[in-house]
Amino acid sequence: MLRELVDSYGGKALRYSAVSLIGVVVTEALLLGFLAVDIEAWIANVLAVSIASVPAYLLNRAWVWTKSGAHSFKREVAPFWGMSLLGLALSTIAIVIVSNYTKAPVVIAFTNLAAFGVLWVGKFVVLEKVLFTHEPVGEALAESEPWVAAPHEDA
Repeated sequence: MLRELVDSYGGKALRYSAVSLIGVVVTEALLLGFLAVDIEAWIANVLAVSIASVPAYLLNRAWVWTKSGAHSFKREVAPFWGMSLLGLALSTIAIVIVSNYTKAPVVIAFTNLAAFGVLWVGKFVVLEKVLFTHEPVGEALAESEPWVAAPHEDA
């Protein structure tokens, strides 16, 4: 089964991993920076995740799933942010719990990383199968240029 996954998604999975690594570096750097200036842990987490989600979305869309053109708020942006908010909620809850026991920035940063790691594989599946699927050209054209009629099946 693993071999089939690698054969089917190898390059895409590597690009997704690279984008995830970039996202982790940006998020953790922001989180540690906010913690260094004594911003409360949960607020620092909200800020870091919110800011890092923008380049994560753009890189995933363009480089991993090779989508270009107009962004569909309903089919791409909103669901991506929904998943980011789920990760944010999970990581913030975890950080609130952990910060009751320690204020060590490294432990708080690791908690954020672990919470997002739990969602990482599931997010790939949703991005692949739902958000950035490749639809028929006629449907994509009709959405981005509504004045152009999509071809009919009986034509």
